[in-house]
Amino acid sequence: MKKIVLIVFIALFTLSFSLVSDSLNLVEIQKKEKKRREKLKKSKYVLNNDKIVVFTLKKSKSFVKADVAADSTVDKTVKKKKSPDDKNTEEYWRERLKILDSSLKNLKKGIAQMQSNLNRESSNFLIAGTASLQNQIKINIDTLTKRLEKLKADLQQRELDKEAFLTEARKSGVLPGWLR
Repeated sequence: MKKIVLIVFIALFTLSFSLVSDSLNLVEIQKKEKKRREKLKKSKYVLNNDKIVVFTLKKSKSFVKADVAADSTVDKTVKKKKSPDDKNTEEYWRERLKILDSSLKNLKKGIAQMQSNLNRESSNFLIAGTASLQNQIKINIDTLTKRLEKLKADLQQRELDKEAFLTEARKSGVLPGWLR
């Protein structure tokens, strides 16, 4: 019995030394990692609130948001840094056309989806057996109709915006190949 207790004690003693040595290794590893991170170059680019707003406006998918941003003070600071010939670049005109086309595409997709929902509600109205259910479906049809009309008005406005953009591009002397 004493031999078993002695063997267990020796095993625990050696195990504790191995754990202590491992913890020392972890401390050393932590110090090495801290030194490595200090040696790394710090980023030259600092991101603050103004730059976040400018970045999100550049990445915005909406033509209207981009035009509204042109009037903001944050965007004016960015325009000061750019050269005055930025409007004469192909990328500028292609990006504006791409934003307009994507918004038109999204509006058309939304109109198709809304029309599909409206058609489904109309068929449900005809199938409904009780007057209370028909009244509830009628309310849904009315709201869907209002939303559909708003989407159609937005689509017409966006098409007018595109026509105005194409006229502006033509008057600015943009090459026709840039807008294809």
